[in-house]
Amino acid sequence: MMNKIYIITILVVSLAFLIYPFIFYHDSIIMVITSDSMFPVLNPYDLIIVERTNIEQIRVGDIITFNTHMEELGIVAHRTVELFDDHGEIGIHTRGDNVESVDPWVVHDEDLIGRVMNIVPKMGILLINPVRYAIVSVIIITAISLMWSSYYKDRNTKIQTQ
Repeated sequence: MMNKIYIITILVVSLAFLIYPFIFYHDSIIMVITSDSMFPVLNPYDLIIVERTNIEQIRVGDIITFNTHMEELGIVAHRTVELFDDHGEIGIHTRGDNVESVDPWVVHDEDLIGRVMNIVPKMGILLINPVRYAIVSVIIITAISLMWSSYYKDRNTKIQTQ
């Protein structure tokens, strides 16, 4: 009986760790930091909560996420260092806090994903593929173990009562 309680506890805790960000921040975009370009504000495996916003709401100093449209970089979270008129539309220059030069691209409204609203230190580790797969494996193995245990307990009880 005590082993079953431990197994159920492991199952519940594993499941909670896996789904908590999506329940807590269901209206936002959840991302995981993978580089140290924003150190010390953002560290690898920090979970960031991004609020969708339009470019008119961005201010210098905001940390924003955007698509670089560069295959090797993809989506980046950097600090806004300048807003300017770029041929009739708002352009944003960004820079990582841990990088000395301004980024070589200009962020426009179609590139912008949103503004970083919250940081959950190190919790992003739970959402990267190897760890996420391990947690899902623990959940599946635990659930199968519980069903197997329950099946054999019921079977043994029926055999003994006959």
